[in-house]
Amino acid sequence: MLVLLCIAIALVGTAIAAKCRQVRRTAREPLVRALGVRELAKLDAHLDAVERDELGRMEHELSRYLAGRAGHVVVISKAPNGIALELSDGRRLALRGISVRTLELLHRAAPMHLLRPERFDRDAFSYRLLLRGLTGAEVEIYARNIALAV
Repeated sequence: MLVLLCIAIALVGTAIAAKCRQVRRTAREPLVRALGVRELAKLDAHLDAVERDELGRMEHELSRYLAGRAGHVVVISKAPNGIALELSDGRRLALRGISVRTLELLHRAAPMHLLRPERFDRDAFSYRLLLRGLTGAEVEIYARNIALAV
């Protein structure tokens, strides 16, 4: 019985020590000190909602653009964490998180076939962008993010 009591006291002491460490750790963070834990959690939830809304807006804008007559790829340039496809109509598609193999394929196929973005699909963690040329050639690009810019 005495052994069980000692184990219970040790477990409670460990839990209290862990909670104290967590409180000290969060007290050192400037945002937690300024806003408090509850307010910071609310702000985090709000920013997550804003991110979802913005992602939906960007996907809708891209699908509207691709439903019209999108320009063909003129220039492929490096961009932070990916590439940018400059299109003949003055638009720009920024692709982040593509493979080197896909980039090489795109460099070979774009000048030959006048590739133009046709459609995109969203998988769980990435996008699949289909580029189709005037001759019917197709190139699929898998990217972590796609953004359309004017």
